[in-house]
Amino acid sequence: MTSSQVSKGDRLRRAAESQALVRIKRSPRNADRVDGIVVAVGSTWALIAHTGDGGFFEGLVAIRVKDVVKVKNDTSFEERFARTQPEWPPTAPADLDLDTTAGLLKGMSALSPLVAIEQEKRFHTQMAWIGVVDKVTKRWLWLREVRPNATWCKRPHGYKLR
Repeated sequence: MTSSQVSKGDRLRRAAESQALVRIKRSPRNADRVDGIVVAVGSTWALIAHTGDGGFFEGLVAIRVKDVVKVKNDTSFEERFARTQPEWPPTAPADLDLDTTAGLLKGMSALSPLVAIEQEKRFHTQMAWIGVVDKVTKRWLWLREVRPNATWCKRPHGYKLR
């Protein structure tokens, strides 16, 4: 089987099994590359223990499986360094729903009250909303956002989920 015949989900699952540091290229073109250890893969979302420069763990990042373009092993010193960190080996939180967007948002907000959500395809540039999840339904997210000047919006803003 060639790499073009291997599904995106299968590539991510193989990376999760290997516990190797990977670099994940995603679409659209303006999407940031995600570096880290794949810790779980669902039908819609994959969960990455994100690493920053030097191989330090920087929290969890969820990416859409369908947006994955390439998964490449990172054989630099950063992988060897990450294995020396107290967080090694990174694991996925129990019972996190990676099959639905609403389930993912509910689960991630239970792990950390402050979440950042990037809207990469909706606009020509990348936008992020940062705040506390107020409510999640099957089709809507209600987020009480923190403004760039570190003040809170008085009411939650609603965002339609895709």
